Amino acid sequence: MDVNQKLGMLRNLMAEYRLDAYVVSNSDPHFSEYLPDRYRQIKWLTNFSGSNALVLVTNDQALIWTDGRYFVQCQKEIAGSDFEMMKMATPGYPNIFKTIEKLLPEGRRLGVDRNILSQSDYESYEKICKNRGIDLVDDYDLITELWTDRPEIKKDPAFIHELKYTGLSAKEKINDLREKFDEEEVDGTIISSLADIAWLYNLRGSDIANNPVVTAYAYVDKKSAILFIEEEKLSMEVLDHLKENDIDYLKYSEVFAKANNLRNMTLALDKKTTARSIFKVLDPSVKVKDITDLTTKLKAIKNDVEIKNQKHAYIKDGVALTKFIYWLKHHENIESEDEYTVGEKLEEFRKAQDLYVEPSFSTISAYKENAAMMHYKAEKDSAKKLEKEGFLLVDSGGQYYDGTTDTTRTIVLGKLTDEEKKDFTLTLKGHMDLMTTIFLAGTTGFALDAICRRPLWQNKSDYKCGTGHGVGYFLGVHEGPQGISPRSAGAAIEPGMVVTIEPGVYKEGKHGIRTENVVLVVEDGETLDGKFLKFECMSFVPIDLEAIDPSLLNDLDKKIINDYHKEVYEKISKYLTREESDWLKEVTKAI
Repeated sequence: MDVNQKLGMLRNLMAEYRLDAYVVSNSDPHFSEYLPDRYRQIKWLTNFSGSNALVLVTNDQALIWTDGRYFVQCQKEIAGSDFEMMKMATPGYPNIFKTIEKLLPEGRRLGVDRNILSQSDYESYEKICKNRGIDLVDDYDLITELWTDRPEIKKDPAFIHELKYTGLSAKEKINDLREKFDEEEVDGTIISSLADIAWLYNLRGSDIANNPVVTAYAYVDKKSAILFIEEEKLSMEVLDHLKENDIDYLKYSEVFAKANNLRNMTLALDKKTTARSIFKVLDPSVKVKDITDLTTKLKAIKNDVEIKNQKHAYIKDGVALTKFIYWLKHHENIESEDEYTVGEKLEEFRKAQDLYVEPSFSTISAYKENAAMMHYKAEKDSAKKLEKEGFLLVDSGGQYYDGTTDTTRTIVLGKLTDEEKKDFTLTLKGHMDLMTTIFLAGTTGFALDAICRRPLWQNKSDYKCGTGHGVGYFLGVHEGPQGISPRSAGAAIEPGMVVTIEPGVYKEGKHGIRTENVVLVVEDGETLDGKFLKFECMSFVPIDLEAIDPSLLNDLDKKIINDYHKEVYEKISKYLTREESDWLKEVTKAI
């Protein structure tokens, strides 16, 4: 069945339920960034596989919104269908709310699915609908009716993330959370975020590829803690763990009964990560304080054990990546490889590392013009063959019991153009400028973002995405509340947070370039003007000197690159063969 056939079936079902428009959200009940197969409804409906998407279908229009990371990819994947791409945060492209105002006259009916719609988004739709006299109905899951072979939720068992990795017991974390209750003047919280639940209760799972989480809800108040989970996921070992940490458990679906039975209390609920279906069952006596999940900030600031382990994970990952680059550079017949096969080879090097579990996201192995698609994924049957020219961009990471990694290198395969060298060098300058920045405590990623873009901006170039994101600890590779982005002020960057720095240049039809390291936020002293912070690099992988145009670098730029490469050699060479070590010494030599 092709996309237009599915679209026709959806419109027929809309007519049956008297719906004039229907919204399809790219989410699950927990608002996970990476979705279980069951909740990839936009991929099923439209063929678009990106992580950020939203669909609006009316009788005569089919619109799909996505962000700048996916513009090129989305156009390719919806080609030949009746879907039209709408560019998020782009002049000339109204958002879905403005579009609904324009398309739906008074008295029409808009359908949404409350199980996968956040309360925050529901309230936005509700406001538009009230203003326009549109009837908003939230109990329609039309996709399940159409998607007859929709996958089930995985039932793999949960497992314990041991104290030697976490540094704090689940009981200690729950007590820390309860201290936050007093600060925020709330009595309890319901947590939907799978990463937050996994962190809080020191549990992990395999319900979502590349994300070691288990499908569950959590409820915590000042006296009790509950895990809502399917019983078949609980081994005797996990049951003992729950008991030792004073955590009760109930069936997954009983979270709604629990929410409905709460009375006369103030509940901390994050409207952006809690479904409308939970809010709808709350008793009127329950007051809601809409704040970011209290566990999110606790989780973002790593403790000493987590930091030590995470640094170790990055050394291992640096070894794997360095061995991979050596293999690539010394390949006798690079034309026999393609984007997919070299990605598989990189996975072999990671699997050889201690405590490795799985990739932290689908490896982006993109050659030449394919790298202009920021989240390109090479497929086995259509991957581009490599040649002895241009760039191969490899953005990849690993899940280790002792940390989550994410590093990007743009690798020279042969002859480069002057334009490619210029773009690579300006990207590297911006990266190093931010990585060596000292900044005042309380600074947000919004303020830091421009520092990284400056070399590119001076050459009338830019990248249409954020500069960096938080990284989890044997959890999601993307983690808040911290980030480095031009879009909003966000949370202050604080000591103990881990964040990426990843500027780039993306030129459709030509090339894509990105340099990414992961850094730890650390203190850097205090003066009369306040406390200052800096970044400590955790990623140690050589940067391709063949791609640098030295004429674009000043003496300070060269010193920063040389100092970084000195550390790469010191930390990584001891884990390499003699031949690999000799090569690494050469490719990290001073410029």
